[in-house]
Formats: sequence, C-alpha cells, structure tokens
Amino acid sequence: MPTSKLLPLFSALTLVGAWDWSFFSTTVQATQVQLQVDVGPPPLRIAIIGAGAGGSSAAFWINKAKERQDMNVEVHVFDKYDYIGGRSIVVHPYNDPSLGTEELGASIFVRANKNLFRAVEEFGLNITDLANEDDDMTIYDGDQVVLTYSGGWWDNIKMLWRYGYSSPTKAKALTQEMVESLLKTYTPTVRVWPTIESLSQDLGYANLTAQTGLEYFTSQGVVENFVKELVGAATRVNYAQDVDALHGLVAAVSMAANGASQVTGGNYQIFEEFIKHSGAKLFLNTTITGLKKTRTASDKTAWVLSGDSKIPSTSYDHVIFAAPFASSGITLKGSSAKFTPHVDYVRLHVTLLSTTSRSPRPERFGLQPGAHVGRMVLTNKNPNSNAQPQSEEIDDPYAAYEAPPFNPACSGPGNVCARKVAEKPDFNSISYHKTIERNGREEHVYKVFSMDRKSDKWLEDVFGEGTLGWIYRKEWDSYPVLPPVKSFPPIKADDGLWYVNSMESWISTMETETISSRNVVDHLLQEAFGHGICPQGTSPDGWGNKIEDKKIYGWDC
Repeated sequence: MPTSKLLPLFSALTLVGAWDWSFFSTTVQATQVQLQVDVGPPPLRIAIIGAGAGGSSAAFWINKAKERQDMNVEVHVFDKYDYIGGRSIVVHPYNDPSLGTEELGASIFVRANKNLFRAVEEFGLNITDLANEDDDMTIYDGDQVVLTYSGGWWDNIKMLWRYGYSSPTKAKALTQEMVESLLKTYTPTVRVWPTIESLSQDLGYANLTAQTGLEYFTSQGVVENFVKELVGAATRVNYAQDVDALHGLVAAVSMAANGASQVTGGNYQIFEEFIKHSGAKLFLNTTITGLKKTRTASDKTAWVLSGDSKIPSTSYDHVIFAAPFASSGITLKGSSAKFTPHVDYVRLHVTLLSTTSRSPRPERFGLQPGAHVGRMVLTNKNPNSNAQPQSEEIDDPYAAYEAPPFNPACSGPGNVCARKVAEKPDFNSISYHKTIERNGREEHVYKVFSMDRKSDKWLEDVFGEGTLGWIYRKEWDSYPVLPPVKSFPPIKADDGLWYVNSMESWISTMETETISSRNVVDHLLQEAFGHGICPQGTSPDGWGNKIEDKKIYGWDC
C-alpha cells in the first residue's frame, strides 16, 4: 500500500551578523545576535468544498503531483456532514455490524471504471463481485410482466423471439463503442479539457447528449420495444428516469454494467483512503454559508470562506467546488460566477428491508400464485399512465388502488391484484441483495427504489403479510435530472474558482467525478506552477485504450 509522501517544505535558518566588540575603558559592549529567517513564499492554499468522490479525489490528485514535483501546496477539505463519501454511505441490517453492510446510495462501479479499480488495488481493499445479480430478473410495466429472464436457454430463445438478434447485438456494440471512447480520458491523449462541450465533441458524444436515449438507440437501428423495455429498465434503476426523457449518453452508460462490483464493507472506503493519502487537513461537520472573492495586497485573487466557527480565518488562492452548487446553500460575494445551466436533482426514496419471503409475491404483478418472479424486478414506463407519483404515505395499502379488469390469477374481491392509480408502475426497482440469519431464521435483504415513500403495508403487499423484519428508509437528491443538453456548467467558474460537478449533467457516476476532479486539478496546477499532475512533456506513447491496459493517467506518468 503506498504511503503518503507529504513533505512540508521548510526554509533553512540563516545566521547573519556577528559579535561587534568595542572597548571603552573597562566596559565591554556587544551587539545582539540577529536571527533572520528566510521563510520563502507562502504555500498555495486550496480549499475543497465536499468530501465525496469528487472532493476526496481532488485532494488525492494534488498530492500525487506534490510527490512528483517541487510544489508548496496546502489543502483543506470541508464537508457539512460527519463522514467522507458524499452519496456513498452504508447501513447495517438491524444496526448490527455482524450482518454486514448495505449501500444506501452510490452502490456499484464497473470494470471500465479504472480509477476506482486502481484505488481498490492500491489501497488493499476487497471487492464483492455482483456480476450474477441480474440473472434472475423480471421486467414489469405496472400492468403486466413484460419479461422474465433467468439466463437459461429457453429464456434466450424468448429474448430472440421478442427482440430479434440484431437489436441486442447492436445495443451492445453501441455501448462498447461509448466505453472505448471514454477510456481515452485515462491517457495523455485526452489530458485536459477546458469545457465539457469540448470533451464531448472530442470523444464523439455531442450527438448522444443532444437527443434522448430512445431517439439515439432507435436512430442506430435498435427496435423501439427493446429500447423501451430493456434500456428503459436500466435507466430507471440507474438514474430514476425514463429512456425517452434522459439523453443518449447516460442511456448508454446505464447499459455498461460489465464487471459490476462494490467494495466489501462499503464504497466510501475508497474516498476515505483518498483523503488519508492526500495529506490534506479535513474539516467534517463544517457548514460553509458564504464564499467571498477578494484581492490581496499584491492584487491577486483570494477567496474567503464564512459560516461555521471551525473554518480557518485565512484566505485561499483557489477553491475547488466538489458538490452541487445549487443545493449547497452557499452565497457568492464579489463574484459574478454562474454555475449554469442550472441542474435539478431527482428526489429518490430508498427502502432497505429484510423479509422471510424469498422473492416478491407473484399475485402483486398479475401472475398466478406460485408463478416465478425474479429476485430483481425492474420496471419500464407504462404507456397508459401519465399520472405523477404521490408523495404522502398511505396507511391503507388499497386506499389509493383500484381493481383492474377481472383476472383469474387474482383471488379475493379483486384487491390482491390492485394497482396504484397515481402512478404506473409505482416503483422503479426491487432488488435482492443477500440472505442473513437472525434469531434462527433466514431473512432476505432487498432494496426498493421509488419516487415516493413506501409504507410498511405497501411492502407487505409486495412480499406478504407478516414477512417483514428490518426496514430502513432514506430520501435524498440522488441523481441529476438528465434531459438532452448541448451546454454544461463551467469547469472554471471564476478566477481561482473551479467546479468538479460541471460533469454531472454529462455523465453522473462515482468514476466520472474522479475524472472530472483530475481535470480540474490539472488545470489549476498548470495555472499556478506551469505543470499539471504529471510533468511537462509526458509522452502520449505507451498508453492503451483498453480496460485491461494498466497505465492510468494521474496514477502513472
């Protein structure tokens, strides 16, 4: 495991002057020894706001540059929360650490995410492979089950019958093409970019971001029902948005799930290690309310932070903003910086639970009792529903439901197969995570993504009355709203003010936050010292554009 090589620079002490002897009769007089300290120039002071994937990796990239080159830099990292990791946070079932962890937010990364996999390797973390999680899958549109897939030969035949051969093959090729282009960002070939627009143009993505996922895939020859059902299911679970609403680049990203993994014990450990290996001073539970642009005595730009009493009473030469600005609550003073276009965020409800039921009830999805339901239930947009989700909790699980037309698979007066009037389907995904043993019985841990809060009775309707154990709910702004877009927020918002989250409306993942922060740090250091994370003249030769290629720009030079 590499160790931090933060080496503070101290100037040498220089003794100047000497004893000056003067004799007046019998009196001896000596001048004082004068000690002059050549302190040299002060360090470049950088404040990083946000200790999630973007902020922690920014601090790490700065230190990688300090390890290689003679740089006097002081870094302070601030976060209003009491933990490192941003939207990567874990909980324990029943609050019992012996039962392992469950990710509440940023849950997975994939083999193409080279920075995160390299961090896992460098920091000696362990990986949990999630590659086979999707083998038992049901897709549901709110009225009926569209597809059930368990990976067998018969399911493959059904897939071919429903979508043909060319559409799955074409979608896979388009996704691979997108991934291979993005891999250029790990080489000096695409080293720094001044705007997200220029990066998107250089990688050939401008056309993807300018149209919806549905428009992009169908324009490339993928049949519409495959895009709506398969790609749409992926966008709803990954970004809580429909494929006909978000842009084509993130639709393709949603399909790039090869090698899905997570850090055993929680992905947040990567970001803790970034901070640990950065040598930066960390300020948690520290709320910043103001950011003021000022001028120094030498007429240079400086930034002053205000808010919490823990904020140092110093100015900073640069500020790296590594959090969504619009929801930060921070007021800018003395600056005309604009973090536009404005980016909204999806308010997502996450419900973690344990149940004695091995899988969801088939009757809940209009199937015969005893029919197979996958342990991962994905959804796609229902063409017959234009209603909006309701935000209030409903105590009676059937109060906001209506009985569908008669279905012999339903039992009782019809309410067993009832569906919520307000939204179809009434959740984004239901996914099995693991099985735990507690008090002598097996319980199966599931995660539910939805656009509104799900009551205990709703959960019982899905899994069965009397089957529930542990329940944990979390509501937060999980993803940016990602409609087709041609312009993006600035990377450099003002002199000395940098914005890592400028990339979020382009691609929003833990990995791309680390790519964006590396680009910001490269720009900042070039401006301050004339070189970036790697020395000037780093050759573009010897770097590969494949996932298996080991050299990664930033980690290596």
